[in-house]
Amino acid sequence: MSLEKELETKIVLGEKLMSSLSEVSHVRGCQKLMKRLQQETNFLRKVLEKHDVKKEHVKCTNLGHLEALVNCILENCDGCNGILETLELRTSDESKRVCVDVVADNGRTWIKVVARNPKALSLLSAGEGEYGQRTVTDQAKEFLACASQHPFHFKAPKVAFHFANGIEIPLATSLEKLGLEVRGNRIGKAQCLHEDDSCDSDFDASSDEDCEGDCDSSFEIDEYPCCGEEVGSSSRQADRLNLDVTAMIAYVSSLTNGGCHYKFKEPLLTQQAEWERKRPAKPLLDQIFQGRTLYCCSTAHKDFRNIIETLGGPAEKERAELLLKRVNVVPDKMSRRTEQYLREGGKVKPRSRKIFGTGDELRAITVTANEGFVRAAKSQGVSYAVLVHESRALSESKEAYAESL
Repeated sequence: MSLEKELETKIVLGEKLMSSLSEVSHVRGCQKLMKRLQQETNFLRKVLEKHDVKKEHVKCTNLGHLEALVNCILENCDGCNGILETLELRTSDESKRVCVDVVADNGRTWIKVVARNPKALSLLSAGEGEYGQRTVTDQAKEFLACASQHPFHFKAPKVAFHFANGIEIPLATSLEKLGLEVRGNRIGKAQCLHEDDSCDSDFDASSDEDCEGDCDSSFEIDEYPCCGEEVGSSSRQADRLNLDVTAMIAYVSSLTNGGCHYKFKEPLLTQQAEWERKRPAKPLLDQIFQGRTLYCCSTAHKDFRNIIETLGGPAEKERAELLLKRVNVVPDKMSRRTEQYLREGGKVKPRSRKIFGTGDELRAITVTANEGFVRAAKSQGVSYAVLVHESRALSESKEAYAESL
């Protein structure tokens, strides 16, 4: 086959891969992968149009790894909630970024796809690579360390390396001893390097350097929107819930207890009433609370009481007392990582820092409508196990001036 024909085949492959991602287009990071595929395919098209196709254009394309990555995503699409996720690994003297190809099992498993020749991997791990070149063992150690720093429901995610072209048995055994899950065909020692491996400079085309600038640590937050089965299933992993002030207000508000059929003078309340008619919050919160031990820190307890006394109507105050009888109030005690890494400023207010930090120390999922804090903390590399629900304000005292629907 001529080089032009081989290049045309690669272009068709790129288009096919982009098309196959349609069923996971909703997954966080899918557009990032689509962009990479588009860039790779466009480059090959330009080469073909110039009629200047060289052997390295065919052999050194990243489409081999990207194909393996797409196949891995489709195999895990039911539980996939992140693609090409990047997060921070802190060491004693520096921090660096680690790029996880697939976040699977609803956040409990990280997968790295490796598409290199198995012989090349073994030789590199045996010290026969260039000076300073990282081995797959080095990368495995980084992933395991990073997983321990970014727990899912307070447990380190399982780390799996998927070897698309197989892996030699001795190297697989060595990696498993580190605690890594090894996926892919296990083979005896390969006899030679394949020609198409000669262009590889690292283990794959989604190295940490390629992810520079993409770090958002988004999947390290165990975030469950207050809707659908995710609330009823995924968040069942923890038996403790830490209630933010916003969660307690939403639970006792008149809006969530039958008082959503009004058009208020306040636009915010009118909007929240409309949300409540479409997506009732309390039944879902009841589902979450059932069978769980409820906590709140002393700061949250004090502020909630003050807000209820100042703004709450009679029925809202009564519901607040009933709720607080179910809640264990604990002293403010922030987790070590909250104190050490989370700086106050912007959306990170002192009150929220105490509430979320105490929940983290309790190893409890924090129920909250304060998404601004969650994202601000995440941007500082501090993630919390949270259940994010829509905001609901106290409204009973405003009903007298509202228009009944």
